[in-house]
Amino acid sequence: MCRVSDSRCVIFVVLPLAPAVMLLAAAAERRLGPSAAGWVAALPVAFAVAATGVDLGSGGRAAATMALSAAGHVPAQIAFASSFAAVLRRLGLLRGVVAGTASYALVSLLVGGLGPVERVVAAVVALFIGPRLICRARPASVTVGDGRPLPVVMSCASAALVVAMAMLATSLAGPAAAGTIAAFPTMSAALASVVGRRRGRQAAIDALYGLTRSLPCYFAFCLVVGLVAPTTPLPASIAVALATSIVTASFTWRAIPTPGRPLAHAA
Repeated sequence: MCRVSDSRCVIFVVLPLAPAVMLLAAAAERRLGPSAAGWVAALPVAFAVAATGVDLGSGGRAAATMALSAAGHVPAQIAFASSFAAVLRRLGLLRGVVAGTASYALVSLLVGGLGPVERVVAAVVALFIGPRLICRARPASVTVGDGRPLPVVMSCASAALVVAMAMLATSLAGPAAAGTIAAFPTMSAALASVVGRRRGRQAAIDALYGLTRSLPCYFAFCLVVGLVAPTTPLPASIAVALATSIVTASFTWRAIPTPGRPLAHAA
């Protein structure tokens, strides 16, 4: 059995999954538009790798604590996406990233003062109102990409950074702090920035809208891992969490505006 001291165990997991997610996001962006790409990039793949790394080094309870902390930071993720989109529309990408990051940090501090039940309630409310805070493009304006692939290296670096920071934070500050770091939407921020530079501000906003629609899958995954991992081996916990996320994804995908999809079904 590999331990966290053998970093190759984590690397061998990160390297295949990170480019796979970005390749899926790139394909979605080219064929279905940036909202679909944002939805794919926000799926909890990097977090699953981070949870595995923490479990290898600190055990299932630490991984569960990190997962519950990450689930409670869904309001901060919504704050990131909505602030990023609002400032991006008026002031550009760089200031949008700064505003989103500051909003994430502020809401994370507020969430930290809540109890476990209050965090879950706040997350559910945030998931409901989050997509309504971002002005997305109507499906008629959704266009496919220009054929240039999105940088896979960017995704690999983003995913690897999430894993490394989560494991480092667990050892230095505990798994709850690691959850705060792991929940930061690093891959989605990188995707929105690349799409925005290549296709304009509205495309980046659409990608952020996809992020907000994908977060129920992320929340379900983290919540299940947090509740099941203390008493169940992590592979089994992740398998149950993935099954829950797949069911959730089947509903959230219907809200993604794609070419030819009527607006009523994308609301």
